[in-house]
Amino acid sequence: MNSPSPIDSLTPRELEVLRLAASRLGDKEIAQQLNLSPRTVQNHLHRAYEKLGVSSRIQAARLLSDHYSGELIAMSPPPPLGAKRDVIEAPVGFLEGGKAPGGALYRRYVALKEWRRPRKMGGSVLWLILLWALAWLMIALVGASLINPVLEMIHSLA
Repeated sequence: MNSPSPIDSLTPRELEVLRLAASRLGDKEIAQQLNLSPRTVQNHLHRAYEKLGVSSRIQAARLLSDHYSGELIAMSPPPPLGAKRDVIEAPVGFLEGGKAPGGALYRRYVALKEWRRPRKMGGSVLWLILLWALAWLMIALVGASLINPVLEMIHSLA
């Protein structure tokens, strides 16, 4: 008799979110495809990770792939390093009434993939900002220390 797998304890929605995460979709893309908020997607993933005893999408994808021996659920390979990264229109599913969410501009935004994430503050940019702040502080201190001698010189000339 087979013991129940941790995958059997997943809700249908958690399983659906995990399958999309295993295909290398981000939280926002999964949310758009399932008509959920990105925070809800994160909640589903978190609960599924706890049930499966894993801590990442890759580990979850491996478990799914091992569980479904006849069905490939492994993560798709990352894009090749030398791949051309032009902005192209990505296919977008339609909502009710046949309207695409956001139209052509949104499709171009989705096609940016990892390029649409904002740059994190750190490294050389942070040091540059700190050095500029220090330079302006030094200028202010030098200026403040010169006020009294300049005023005394002006007073002695008068």
